[in-house]
Amino acid sequence: MTPRSSPAGFGNIIRGMLLLGRGRAEGIAFFGNTRDAVLTALAPRIALWLVGGLLTCLHAPDTTSVTRLLFSLCMILLPAAVTYALAKRWERAALWYRYITAAWWTDWLSPFVMLGVALLMALGSPALLETFYGGLIVNVVGFAYSLWMTWFIARIGLGLRPGRALILVGAVLASLALMAEITALLPPHYVPWHDFMSLPGSGPAAKH
Repeated sequence: MTPRSSPAGFGNIIRGMLLLGRGRAEGIAFFGNTRDAVLTALAPRIALWLVGGLLTCLHAPDTTSVTRLLFSLCMILLPAAVTYALAKRWERAALWYRYITAAWWTDWLSPFVMLGVALLMALGSPALLETFYGGLIVNVVGFAYSLWMTWFIARIGLGLRPGRALILVGAVLASLALMAEITALLPPHYVPWHDFMSLPGSGPAAKH
């Protein structure tokens, strides 16, 4: 299976996503290596951020909502900045456009993986799904899959050795953790981890 000369078509994007999502390296060829390809991949994420941010601010128009909105934007843009810096340092900047395009598109697969896990759990153990631990399992599986995809696409998209791809994943995680820590320390002391722990079945105790 090979892409057409213009890999930016939506059909080719879906093909590339499904291939990369199954660990097939040839999927990277279905994504463009241009600024337009990057902006196209970024557009739906920004649109979702704007809609979600607007709903959040309308529901709770306070400084915490604004902080949460800005933090979620940084969650989108900070990994891109970190990976570009590493790609440039490792002389892989020419490949970065295709890498980040593929990374942003394939990131949409994680919710579907989580949905699949939830469906399997609902069929096998409905009671577990309604508990805090069931929600935790779903979130952890989705998070682990997302980390694996970040590592795999870094290897394929930037042509990195496994160890360097692992460093890239660690750098992204460290930058996000640092940002979360700074956000928690500064007013209004928003703690992003609380949102992660607001899982199905966790009840009021898990929410802030």
